[in-house]
Parts: sequence; structure tokens; C-alpha cells
Amino acid sequence: MKSLEVIRKTCEYTGIPYPKSHEINWNDNAVWDDMITSPSGIFQFEGNYAYEMLKQFHPHKINDMSIVNAALRPSGASYRNRLLSGEINKNPSPIIDALLADNNGYLIFQEDTIKFLQQICGLSGSEADNIRRAIGRKQVDRLEKALPKILSGYCQMSPQPKEIAEQEAKQFLKIIEDSARYQFGFNHSQGYSMIGYLCAYLRYYHPEEFIAAYLNCANNTDDIVYGTELAKLKNVKILPIKFGKSLADYSVDKPSHAIYKGIESIKYCNAQIADELMNLAQSKEYEDFIDLLNDINARTSVNSRQLEILTGLNYFSDFGNNKKLLEVEKLYDKFAGIKQIKKDKMEELGVNEFLMKKYAEKETAKIYKGINWLGLLKELCDKIPNESLDLIRQMKFEKDHLEYVNTVMPDISKDYYVIVEFIQNKDASKPRLVARRIYDGEEIKTRIKYSKIYQANPFGLWSILKIDGFDKEFKKRPDSTGKWVETDELEDILNSYEVIKE
Repeated sequence: MKSLEVIRKTCEYTGIPYPKSHEINWNDNAVWDDMITSPSGIFQFEGNYAYEMLKQFHPHKINDMSIVNAALRPSGASYRNRLLSGEINKNPSPIIDALLADNNGYLIFQEDTIKFLQQICGLSGSEADNIRRAIGRKQVDRLEKALPKILSGYCQMSPQPKEIAEQEAKQFLKIIEDSARYQFGFNHSQGYSMIGYLCAYLRYYHPEEFIAAYLNCANNTDDIVYGTELAKLKNVKILPIKFGKSLADYSVDKPSHAIYKGIESIKYCNAQIADELMNLAQSKEYEDFIDLLNDINARTSVNSRQLEILTGLNYFSDFGNNKKLLEVEKLYDKFAGIKQIKKDKMEELGVNEFLMKKYAEKETAKIYKGINWLGLLKELCDKIPNESLDLIRQMKFEKDHLEYVNTVMPDISKDYYVIVEFIQNKDASKPRLVARRIYDGEEIKTRIKYSKIYQANPFGLWSILKIDGFDKEFKKRPDSTGKWVETDELEDILNSYEVIKE
């Protein structure tokens, strides 16, 4: 259902009708080639194992994709490695090879069994399906009752002598029996594959709209990460939330080949405040942040936590850097609407006698009254340096509220990384981690291979490292027999680094 919703939203954002099957070019080689550049958004193939199978088979038609879809299922265990290696299966006879030619000679689908019984053995469609069911349910008596008709029909089709033809038919019936219980339905697989291809088609021709739709339909953090990685692959910029630009959902800015992040996707935020803030932005031009804060308090439902989150994420960047604006908000909470200040509270509030005399209409022995709080507040805020949060605090803020890190600093050397995920093993000597390059945000999943290196230079979550590079080693994974085998996949190994900040 998520994939269908992604397709629907992509069409909506693009302004095209939801495509009908006869309107789609199912043989677009550009789409087929692009499909294996990334698993993101390809229905049924977003998992690593499924995607590796798809890449290895490199489909160029829907039936190819359907074969891989079926081979993923338990019924594919007996043939999937041979299929993926490009081996053509040889059956008991050439007429069966011809029947299964579209499947590279493999018995894959329930419908293949029906085709064999109907087209070669002469059974009717209903008879063939009933026998298929009987084989799948181990109903030997029903198979034995139909066996004479099956053998007779096969012998009439086969050019071989009767004895050999019967042996071929029985041999293939045994193959059917061994796999029938788990066979995948061709119609099921075709439908799944058509949805997957349509995702790939829209992803290729309408990348901004597809990525926006994909992110808006995200069910979890992994979906957000996949969508973000896909945007990088397609050179689509995902711009941070911005006052006057961001809606509740991710939204497409086609001229700049970009997508603005949606406010509703942020922790503790919602569509209502997104709409209210957009209405403010469209209602007038704000001269400064304090005027905007007045209207946010008076005309929206934004609460203090939501305001702090949006500010920390640089939503209000047109009015200053986030560290300054967070300080402005604190002062606003202290002074907004204040009409008088006791003299013994002045130091606590951070104001001096000069400012109080400047902005108060009346002074008594103990109190300044009739305060022009707006003027006082603006003068106090003008003195705050226009600074941003430091790097680590900014990244922590993003991790807490976006559930991923977004900050990059292209003026920093490419050798510097921040540890954004850190997982210790049982003996705490060879941690697995995600190192994020500060320069461009590239994230490397790596590990320490030799414990002495880590013990000599320990670090942890949010440490900054200077890394000269990563070694590579082949990953291993179990094959269909459970044995561990080498793969073409490489794993990054962190062996040489300098801890800059723990």
C-alpha cells in the first residue's frame, strides 16, 4: 500500500494522471538500467539481499523481474544460485525446455505446472489446476487417478518411444511434486513486478516528485535515510526547513532541482503549525525576529518546545543564526508584555539602570513602571552575537529531532569525521560505528578490526576523528546451503585515525 501511495503522490505532484497499464512503456532500457543503481523505492527490492539478486540478474523485462521476485521465495532455494549465475536449466525433454524457455528452463510458477499439464499433457484448465492443487497437498490418490491421462497426453506430444516418454513425464512430475507446495503465483509475481517497475519509471523520469512522495510516505527512519540517499544519487537537493518555504509535507521546488523538508516529519511538530506558519509568512514581510515571535504567539498554536526545535534546525535562518535566535527566544519569554520590573530583580534579568531609565515611564523607590518592553527587548537582543550552535551540539540537535544528522561544512578538510553511531561488541574492543564526513555528510559504516588500535586510541559517540582513509575487506554471507562464501561486497575497516575530540 505504501508503494501505491508513493506512485499516487508522485503523479499528483507531477500533475499527471495515475498511469494505466497500456500507457506505460514496459521496455524502457533507461529505466531498467537505472533500477539497479539504488534499491530505494523499488517495491519488493529495498532489502539488501533482494536488491543484490536484482542487480545480479539485471532484468530488462517484466518477466525477468517476476522471476527474481519468485526466486526470493522459499521455492527458489533449489534453483536461485544457478538462475542468478545465468545457467540455463535442462529438463527431462526438449518439449519441457521449450515450455519453460521464458524462465530459463526453471519450474518457477504455479502456472508453469498448469501449462505442462494442459498444453503438453492435454488436460483441461480446471483439471490441470485441480491436479496442481492435489500435488501441492500431497493427495497421492488424486494424482494416481489422473496419471494415466497425464502420461497418455504426454506420450502423444513427445517424439520419444512410449517407455521413454512416460519416464520423462514421471521425472518432471517428481520435480513438480518437490516444489509445488511453495511455488509462487505468476499473476502475483507479475503484479508485484509491475508495481516495482512503475516505481522505477517514475523515479527515473520524475526524481524530485518521486523522492518527495517517498519521503512523505516514510514509515520509519530507514525510509527517511533511503530517501535521502536516493536524493544524493539523483543530485536532488533536500533543503532544510525554512520559514516561508516549507509546508507540512516535503514539497518540490522544481526550478532549483530541490525538495524542501516538511515540518510534519519533524519530531513533536505537526501539519497544523506548518500551515499556520506559512500563513504568517504569506501575510506580511517581517522586519525582525521579535515581530515574528509576537505573531507566532498571538496567531498560531506553536508551543515553546516546537519553537525551540524549529529555531535550532535553522527554520528562521533569514532572521539570524540559530544560537542567537535561541537566546532571543529566552529573552522574549522573560520580557514580552512585562509592564514593571522590581529593582532587586534587575541583575537577575540582565538589565542595568541606564536601560531601565531609558524604557520606563515611571520610577519609584523599588520599581520601574510603564516599561516599553518591546524597545527594551530589541536593544537587549541587538547585543547578542549572531552565532550558530557549535558543530557537535548542532548534530546532536538534529539527531534528536530529525533522527538523522544533516549538517555539512564544505570548508572543513575531507579528513575529519564525526562518530554519529557507535556500537560496542561484547568485549568492547572492536566497535562498529558510522563515521560522518563533516565536509559533505558522506557516512561510512565501518568497524575497528584490531582491538589494540582502539585500546590505544579510544573514542565514542560524537567524537571527532581525523581519518587518513579506510581499508577494505570482502564481506561474507551464507549461501543457500548455509556455508559462508565471499561476495563482491566490500566492508570499510577503520585502522588509522587520530582522535581530535572525545
